[in-house]
Amino acid sequence: MATANGTLNGLEVIEFEFAETPRSTPENPRYFKEVLKVLLSDGTVVYNCVWPNCEFTRPKASGVWPHTKVHKNQTQTPKAAPDPSAIDVSGLTLAELIERAQKATWYSAELDAALKKLTKTTRELEELRPRVKTAEKQLQTIRSAFAAVA
Repeated sequence: MATANGTLNGLEVIEFEFAETPRSTPENPRYFKEVLKVLLSDGTVVYNCVWPNCEFTRPKASGVWPHTKVHKNQTQTPKAAPDPSAIDVSGLTLAELIERAQKATWYSAELDAALKKLTKTTRELEELRPRVKTAEKQLQTIRSAFAAVA
């Protein structure tokens, strides 16, 4: 995403929002979760990767979306774009908005990584549970045998 000082490709960022996907319609707007539509100070619109400090841009959103795969090993991206009308940011400066967007993306990615680890651990627990029950039965058998001898 644009740098913390509010610039992208050497130009000031005027505004940004999540980019609409090709399947978006006026009745059913759909947004990329990894691509931002950015208006620069010279009036041009570019599409930018949502990841913090990533200045990868293209003239079309479809050109940025494949690039986001390079970030997959870092952590997972957010699951869905927030509803823009539910967030009041009217009193914030552009730098504060960019910082909040970067932090929100980072927190969401951290949450996704934690949920992935939780899912893996839960699956491992379910696989180990039958083995633990079998081991407990065997231990009880051994204890009973020692109690009978003593």
